[in-house]
Amino acid sequence: MKIFQITILSFLISLNIFSQDKRFTKGAENGYMWVEYEKYSIMRDMKYDYLSSMLERQRVINLFQLKSDSLGCRDDIKILLEKNKTNELDLSFMVEKIDEFYSEEKLRIIPIALAYCYCVKELAGKSKKELAEYLIKILKFSESEE
Repeated sequence: MKIFQITILSFLISLNIFSQDKRFTKGAENGYMWVEYEKYSIMRDMKYDYLSSMLERQRVINLFQLKSDSLGCRDDIKILLEKNKTNELDLSFMVEKIDEFYSEEKLRIIPIALAYCYCVKELAGKSKKELAEYLIKILKFSESEE
């Protein structure tokens, strides 16, 4: 009987150890983390810091002509920048767009970088069909076990 109890206890502990935190999808911060930033006033700036660092990385990739497009929306960013006369994206506006994206709880499993890409594609003028296809693609990616 004791062996059975120890086995069950070990199993439950291993489930707890190996389960992924709800705030991460495939190791990347997702919408649950994004919403969490808003809960504490000291962390509200984290949204801006997160986007800033992500955009800086993209700027370096573009500057050095690296072939990597880890976000999958480099062309859309270029289109958006061409539309924008000041040649920069307003972080406050992007934070609002991502907040709007994550207002639907079922989308919170999507990593922040992909939510950002969705918003960029939307602002760049992608059609509703293209946006829906991209959303399905990133949802499937986020829900998959791989």
